[in-house]
Amino acid sequence: MTHALAHIVLGAFGGTLGFAYLFGAPRRTLLPVSLIAVAGYGAYYALCTLAGVSMIAGYFAGAAVIAALCEISARVYRMPATVFLLCALVPLVPGYDLYSAMLALVENDGMRAASAMMQAVQIIAAIAVGAAAASATVRAASGLIERRAVK
Repeated sequence: MTHALAHIVLGAFGGTLGFAYLFGAPRRTLLPVSLIAVAGYGAYYALCTLAGVSMIAGYFAGAAVIAALCEISARVYRMPATVFLLCALVPLVPGYDLYSAMLALVENDGMRAASAMMQAVQIIAAIAVGAAAASATVRAASGLIERRAVK
C-alpha cells in the first residue's frame, strides 16, 4: 500500500513538473504547482481508495482542492491562477478513459466506446465543476477579507 502511494505521489509530482516545464510556466512556480497537484491527486486517491467515495465525487474533491490551492498561490506569487491551475489539473485528466473510448471506436465496438466516453465526460464535468466552485468560493472569501481589511 505504501509502495503504491509513493509511486502515485512521485508520478503526480513528476508528471506535473514535466508538463509545467514544457508548458512554459515560470520557473518559480514549478515546485508549488507540482506540490498542489500532489495534494489534489492525493485527495482524489484517498477519497476513492481509502474512504470508498465514488470516483466522480473523488475527482470533484481533487479538483476543488487544486483550485483552492491555486487561488491562494496566485495571490502569494502575484500571478494569474490559471498559471497554476492548468498545470496542476494534469494528473486528474482521464487520459486512459479517453484512450479506451477511441480504441473501442477503432475496433468498431460502439457500446464499449459509448460507455468509456460517457465515463470520461462525467469525470471531465466533475473536474470542471469542482475547480469552478472552489475557485469562485476562494475568490469570494478573499474579496470579503480584503473589504473588511480596508474598513
